[in-house]
Amino acid sequence: VVSNAEYGSSGINAEYGGTCSGLICTILFQPLDLLKTQLQMKNVQSLSGIMRSMVSAKALHEGSVLKAWWVGLRPSLARTIPGVACYFATLSQLKQMHGGELTPLSAVGVGALARTLTVISIQPLTLVKTRYESGKYGYRTISGAMKDILVRDKLTGLYRGLVVTIARDAPFSGLYLAAYTQMKTKAFEDPDSVLSTTVSGLTAGFLASLVTHPADVLKTRIQIAAGRGKIRSTATSIYSNRCNGVV
Repeated sequence: VVSNAEYGSSGINAEYGGTCSGLICTILFQPLDLLKTQLQMKNVQSLSGIMRSMVSAKALHEGSVLKAWWVGLRPSLARTIPGVACYFATLSQLKQMHGGELTPLSAVGVGALARTLTVISIQPLTLVKTRYESGKYGYRTISGAMKDILVRDKLTGLYRGLVVTIARDAPFSGLYLAAYTQMKTKAFEDPDSVLSTTVSGLTAGFLASLVTHPADVLKTRIQIAAGRGKIRSTATSIYSNRCNGVV
């Protein structure tokens, strides 16, 4: 999908490819996303402890183990499918407007701008997804979750954590696109081979995640907070309590 968007496919093709990619990846990796959210929550320290609770005797007896691993799948799909499609369509248009091959610096700018626009459009669904995965709010439907947020915090409540989400996603996409394009074109003889695409994607994703992970922890903490979480106070609390969100 990245390859198509990168090398000048139309916005329609990029949007279609992005939608299909988002659907498949969200279903496959939702359990890992759930574990990440649980680890980033306050007072949750152990990955093994979380996994044990999800396969507890009670869960085994009730036959809910498999379901427990895909908590939050519905809001994830509702967020990811249009979000990925929007990102790749926007990315394709921005690259066409830029013209020529992207330099590392321009790739960072184009990727960050495309992601920022996407984040703003899907932020309410991102908030609902995080709260679903936290298990603190007991939401049963996406519409019910949004109604509850609107009643409690008005319209601005749907955009809680927007700034820190942009601080996570915009640098991630910019760094990812820059690292991905540079590795594909300079580290491999055939930039379109399966090997070059896979290795470049994994490496770029790892580096971008490493840089933006602190913002990801902040986003989770702010969005699951019952009150009006502030970036500075939340960051100070994480540091002072030495809560570790890195697996």
